[in-house]
Amino acid sequence: MTRRMRVAVTAITAVVAMLLGSCQATAEPTDPVPLGMGVHMMFDDDTSIDRQFDLLEQMNITMVRVDLDWSAIEGEPDRYDWSYPDRIVAQAEARGMQVLALLTYTPTWARPPGTTSHAPPTQVDDFAGFARAAVTRYAPRGVRDWEVWNEPNISDFWSPLPDVDAYGDLFLGAADAIRQVDNRATVITGGLTRGTDTVDGRRISQTTFLEGLYRNGAAKSADAIAVHPYSFPGLPSAAGVVGGFADVPQLHALAQRNGDADKKIWITEFGAPTGTAAEAMSERDQATSLLEARGLAESWDWAGPLVFYELRDSGTDPAELEDNFGVLRADLSPKDAATALMDN
Repeated sequence: MTRRMRVAVTAITAVVAMLLGSCQATAEPTDPVPLGMGVHMMFDDDTSIDRQFDLLEQMNITMVRVDLDWSAIEGEPDRYDWSYPDRIVAQAEARGMQVLALLTYTPTWARPPGTTSHAPPTQVDDFAGFARAAVTRYAPRGVRDWEVWNEPNISDFWSPLPDVDAYGDLFLGAADAIRQVDNRATVITGGLTRGTDTVDGRRISQTTFLEGLYRNGAAKSADAIAVHPYSFPGLPSAAGVVGGFADVPQLHALAQRNGDADKKIWITEFGAPTGTAAEAMSERDQATSLLEARGLAESWDWAGPLVFYELRDSGTDPAELEDNFGVLRADLSPKDAATALMDN
């Protein structure tokens, strides 16, 4: 590491310590929270995948969250292409990392005509069948953690409009199928993203959606609740972002009110984009954000793993927000966040 990088990391750590001191006055840190990272390596060769896993190890990452995209794996009924998840599971297995498998997105044959893969399936049993096939393949290789769908509380990922009861049916069907194969599996709800209830129904807030999941039985059936409490361009401790990191205790309180005080809240996506977009953060602030999130999660004894989004930038346009969530650049060079994770 260069002297400039060591100075930057020292400064980041000092800032985080100061911030955590102010926001943890009433909570003592517990055991280190398991750290995960979202990975997207479908189009990478074996050398690149191996290099990325080397970097994950250097950042002390113990879990990888990987898409098991139904639309890509079962393009035709009962014809499966497991080649991509096979490669990721093999790397994780060899390195002693956990895999959080994200079951999501619908192939053409299983959804209504004229819809996208982000529409739910016409038949819950079709999705449950895919879940059963995935667990049958990967449970013997140590995959125990299953997240059912991604951000079902917004129309971007549950189209045309989010529907808590329709999602509840999907979750219950998938959970039953998973447990039939592996009764030791951890089945968690799809991570809920930030934001308020909207009049047009395109987004349902985390609390409203979770209340619905308790009403329809899905939350009670779940082994854990997942959330995506993005806080950028603010830091995690900052108030004012509905459904941001500072609001995660509200979800735990909601679970308590429903008799689920011991149920863990998993943070299956948290991150911050760098670049030049209006909501982007500097690389130093991205690093501060991730370290602060880790400190806060460790102060909550009900918090499950913290999974950062994401390992590598998905593009190279600094003005495009979605291109720049990585702790690594597209060429795999480390940003300050990656360096901070390696050193802390």
